[in-house]
Amino acid sequence: MAMTSLSVDIYLPAMRAMQKALQSNVELTITGFLLGFSVGQIFWRPISDKYRRKKLLFAGLILFVIGSIGCALSQTMIEIFIWRVIQALGVCTGPILSLSMIRDLYDKTKAAEMLSTLMIVMTIAPIAGPLLGGKILVISSWHSIFGLLAVIGVGLFLAVFLLPETLPQARVNKGSLWTAYSKYNMLIRNRPFMVYTFCVTFFYVGAYAYMAVSPLVYIQYFGVKPENYGYLFGINMIGIAV
Repeated sequence: MAMTSLSVDIYLPAMRAMQKALQSNVELTITGFLLGFSVGQIFWRPISDKYRRKKLLFAGLILFVIGSIGCALSQTMIEIFIWRVIQALGVCTGPILSLSMIRDLYDKTKAAEMLSTLMIVMTIAPIAGPLLGGKILVISSWHSIFGLLAVIGVGLFLAVFLLPETLPQARVNKGSLWTAYSKYNMLIRNRPFMVYTFCVTFFYVGAYAYMAVSPLVYIQYFGVKPENYGYLFGINMIGIAV
């Protein structure tokens, strides 16, 4: 569940260094990630209902590791933009399938409790990510941050072997994927659903706008050391959590 936040937040302290190295608008690395993540969510969920959860987690983590290695080896903005899209297409399986697996395993009361636990994890990751990324910059370059993400991805891939398959065979979607995708039209026409969706959407618009700009404001404008950026960012994340 935490991998999405970690994938965005861990390299925020390195954005100024990346901008110098890549000679381009480094905010595009966040744009590329959000592009892959948004498309991936729509794409993967119906597939997991048909082909079950663990297979999709394995596939997603493979894409994530490949994308992370590609980012670590990138020398131009075009390269890292493409690899960030691939990275996000893979890593989005984590949060969406975490929610699906809770639905598979628990009733409404217990599911609410488990969702609260996941939200705690989602709060910790944005605080820990920039702190870790800043420390890596002290001893290495921004390439190493993406290398670490690849290593974490391999560790998660191995951990999935320990997970049970949570979707019972009896609940596997027997229909076509096209039928499943067509149901998105029902959601779009559901006004209460869309109101809540836009509430969440506008929150993330503000949050990611802040994430994209805050490293350059803190580090370049105010002269904060990259390794100390994570402390300031963490204060903001605590505010969001509260």
